[in-house]
Amino acid sequence: MSAQICYEDVHEGMELPAMVKNASRAQLFLYSAATWNPHRIHYDKDYAATEGHPDVLVHGPLQGAWLSQYVTSWAGPRGRMLNLSWQNRRSGLPERDLTFRGRVTRVSRGGGRGVVDLEVWEEDPDGNVLMPGTARVSLPLKG
Repeated sequence: MSAQICYEDVHEGMELPAMVKNASRAQLFLYSAATWNPHRIHYDKDYAATEGHPDVLVHGPLQGAWLSQYVTSWAGPRGRMLNLSWQNRRSGLPERDLTFRGRVTRVSRGGGRGVVDLEVWEEDPDGNVLMPGTARVSLPLKG
């Protein structure tokens, strides 16, 4: 998804290519350390079980960062993310593929660029939506 997509290449209903992430337990431990997040549900499986979780949980902000990466990668180096919002509705688990998907919901022009609204989401291997969201990006025009 690193090539530049232009406004003229986009249409309503267009599906974005999927992106898959898979968090290792070591990555979750390091993310907790880097963000000064001491909540043990992210790195201690036995403790997570005491709070009713089946395993340690992938951090919500890490999933949000991946969603941001998904949108900006699709928009390309000359695209700009204007807005991104999401809700963490279900928990992501480590060592499982978390798939990011998206769909174009609206296209318009303004300011010499194209504006594209997206529906974006993250789902687990069972197809459950963990994190629904929306984004707006500005894309360059051809030529």
